[in-house]
Amino acid sequence: MNNVDIVGIGNLDTVINLFSSVNGLGEDNCFLVVLNRDYVPSSIDPSSTLKTSSTVVGAKAGGIAGGLVGGAIASSVNASIEEAVNEFNSKLTDQQKVLFSRNVYCGFLINVVDKGIGVIPLKNSGQLIPRIKDLITDIDSYVFMSSDEIEKIKIEKLPLHFSSRKLAVYFKNLGNTSTQWTLPMKDKFVSYQQENYNKLANKLK
Repeated sequence: MNNVDIVGIGNLDTVINLFSSVNGLGEDNCFLVVLNRDYVPSSIDPSSTLKTSSTVVGAKAGGIAGGLVGGAIASSVNASIEEAVNEFNSKLTDQQKVLFSRNVYCGFLINVVDKGIGVIPLKNSGQLIPRIKDLITDIDSYVFMSSDEIEKIKIEKLPLHFSSRKLAVYFKNLGNTSTQWTLPMKDKFVSYQQENYNKLANKLK
């Protein structure tokens, strides 16, 4: 199936067809659009395509440092932090490298099913600030993370965010570091977002 922009992403039938084309449907599907909080366009910081220092430091410090250390700080972090980032990146599987992409994908179209999470990466037409209205699928880079690889999935609060949450997926091989996905509770471009947000929130209670 060809890649689609937000008009297609926002249409449930098109999303079903997208996941069907990669054998990514389950018996009970939960489709959602999330934004990548770690996203820094390569035109700003081409030094790394994987996880930022902010996320790794935040995880190692119990979350205190997360959000205080900016993504663009990568070039000036001290040696111990760089070592921690490199150590984290070395643990990533090829599929996890897509999920923890730093400057390739600004968001993800996901399908949470009983057997895991299917993920279609999203690009944003070269915009510096990722916005849902600019998203375009990258169907060729689809990945599926099975439940056997996932430690837990949590919806967590974000400071100063009232209409969005963090969708944190923790993997068994990555300790306390989770995906940095901003999960809008609803969106005018995505007709199914609010219903499926409520569905997932109830499932994770």
